[in-house]
Amino acid sequence: MNRGILAISFCITACAIGWITVQETPYLRLSRAIELFGTIVREINDQYVQPIEPDELVNEAIEHMLSKLDPYTEFYREEQTADLDFLLQGKYIGVGIRLATLDSTLTVVGLTEGTSAHREGVRIGDVVLAIDSIAVTPAIAQEARKYLRGSVGTTVRLRLLRGTDTFDVRLTREEIVVRNVMYAGIIEGGIGVVRLDRFSRRAPEEFRSALDSLRSVHQLRGLIVDIRDNPGGLLEAAVSIAEMFLRPGDTIVITKNRNGSNQRVYTARSMPYTDTTIPVVVLVNSHSASASEILAGALQDNDRAVVVGDTTLGKGLVQTVVTLPYNAALKLTTARYYTPSGRSIQQVHRFCPDCWIHRGLDTEQQKTFRTLKYRRAIVSGAGIVPDVVLESADRDSVPPAIGRTAIVNFATHYTSRLHSAPAAFNQAQLLSAFVRYVEQSQSASSSVLGKVQRLADQARVDEWGQRSVQHIERLAQLLRAERSRLVYEHGRAIVAALEQEIRNRFLTDRQIAMQQEPSDAVVVAAAEILRSSSYRKFFMTAHGTDR
Repeated sequence: MNRGILAISFCITACAIGWITVQETPYLRLSRAIELFGTIVREINDQYVQPIEPDELVNEAIEHMLSKLDPYTEFYREEQTADLDFLLQGKYIGVGIRLATLDSTLTVVGLTEGTSAHREGVRIGDVVLAIDSIAVTPAIAQEARKYLRGSVGTTVRLRLLRGTDTFDVRLTREEIVVRNVMYAGIIEGGIGVVRLDRFSRRAPEEFRSALDSLRSVHQLRGLIVDIRDNPGGLLEAAVSIAEMFLRPGDTIVITKNRNGSNQRVYTARSMPYTDTTIPVVVLVNSHSASASEILAGALQDNDRAVVVGDTTLGKGLVQTVVTLPYNAALKLTTARYYTPSGRSIQQVHRFCPDCWIHRGLDTEQQKTFRTLKYRRAIVSGAGIVPDVVLESADRDSVPPAIGRTAIVNFATHYTSRLHSAPAAFNQAQLLSAFVRYVEQSQSASSSVLGKVQRLADQARVDEWGQRSVQHIERLAQLLRAERSRLVYEHGRAIVAALEQEIRNRFLTDRQIAMQQEPSDAVVVAAAEILRSSSYRKFFMTAHGTDR
């Protein structure tokens, strides 16, 4: 009997030790990995043939490590946390311009009303040549915001190129609160339109104020919520706005962490802020992402709105901000989110194939779900697929072969000596002027024609021979002729883009939205859906029947 007890005791002890070993193994492996990494950094710092900056080395290692996870997990160094504050709070210290690299030049693409840049006459389309005494190179262009940010009240000098004119402006840094709602207005038939550009912490308050302003001047007969090009923001902001349209208890979104062990269901907790009988259309396109997809998915799944436009980006991942030592931060993907019907909108195909998270997407293969009220069929794993697909959902109607850069550069050239926008345009003359401009100017280096032209130059350098160079040049001539043909074939869309881009040179972001939104082709199409009997048919079609 003693032997039996001893054997049992031995088994229990062995199992306990084994359990502890299994539990400790991941932490031991983590501990070893951290120790190994630290040892390597110390050895490099002490013995490498040239002096190195250990903090730069570690930062590079961190960024490379995170690149293997997913595109949305990001490390913010102390000097970058202002960018994170902008994402969360919708405010930053700056001068009031948005910059982008267009054909290798750092260009002003947005202007905030009332800011230092606006007051000093900076225009959309201006090219930044230098920031203070630092010439703008491709490397500097990638970190331009770092040079523009600083303490409130300090100044920065920009050297700008407008057309052929170079000039300097001195701008004062100030706290800038960026609008979430860029437009709110009434169009024909009592249809309200609210354009929501981001989901920062202030977005629900601004959205509620926009609804109040619309209802104070007109009895709404329908509402269009435009979230095209909205990259997202805070999950909580999207939940709060969705709650304004749904009844208490309606599911808005579901989040699940690793292995689905921690699931959270967000539901509407208060009475809707809008009349639930008012028809609603949500406008989306391929650049609508994250929190935008949460809002669109919640209203679509609950059969509260008709979604119109193009399939959304498909970002079904939730990020949590982790505070790190030395005022750094980590925006870490910690969960997946699912729409009320249970579908994942995370884009499965072509999503970061080299990332570790892609291994887990096999479980998110496309499946068919149904909306909660009318049982309409909807598909997972492909973003939010609209109820009404419109090819013109993207705001840019310029053919890619022509290129937005050519439109932007022509508008800057056209307006460089003008002090105000022309009152009217001769469309035929404007199109002809554009054709002459693109024929005389160097093609964008990123375009097919630009690459062919560089290929001809390289062929000469590599001494391929005159015959080979002539073949390449003939191809370039064919491409130029085809480009001219496309310009005239799409003349109406190109002229409209040129006119708008020329006017934009004298406007701020908000003024552009106020001009464009009421007459936007997709907004007009959405209004027609709201005014017609077809709106109700989207909820009572062969997709499903009322349960």
